[in-house]
Amino acid sequence: MMQPPSPQELFERFVAAKGGESERGLSARATENGALVLRYFEMWNTGDGSIADQVLGSTYLDHAHPEVLGPAALRSLVPRFRAANPGAAMRIEIAAADDDYVAVRNSISRVVDGEATESEGVALFRVAGDKLVEQWSWYPDAELELAGAAPPASRDVWLSFRA
Repeated sequence: MMQPPSPQELFERFVAAKGGESERGLSARATENGALVLRYFEMWNTGDGSIADQVLGSTYLDHAHPEVLGPAALRSLVPRFRAANPGAAMRIEIAAADDDYVAVRNSISRVVDGEATESEGVALFRVAGDKLVEQWSWYPDAELELAGAAPPASRDVWLSFRA
């Protein structure tokens, strides 16, 4: 029996298929989906948890944090994250979108124990009903950086950024 593709494989296929398209080649739906993800990152960068109600579906699930379910959970978490990390900045470096998914390569800069750190990773968002409904994240070095350990030689490990 054939195994379903891993989230990393899905992301790599999606970016390979969509990454080369120009803005003009995107459907209106894909452009709107990309704007939703921009607002999601704006929410984290500003600490404005109310944005969660605007961009997340009622059953939103971040598979890296299944205990954080729906916009109410993020509405509470985002301001606490910003208060604990006032200088944190999340930047989208590459994005690809279609009518159902948005994939981004992004970086997260913040200060941990007085030392500036930067984690790079990818996230895949599924969109339905004009809202983000699922997210898969891969930040291979984030947890290790927070723990003060060196990143692994192989980056083929699915980890998540922890607030």
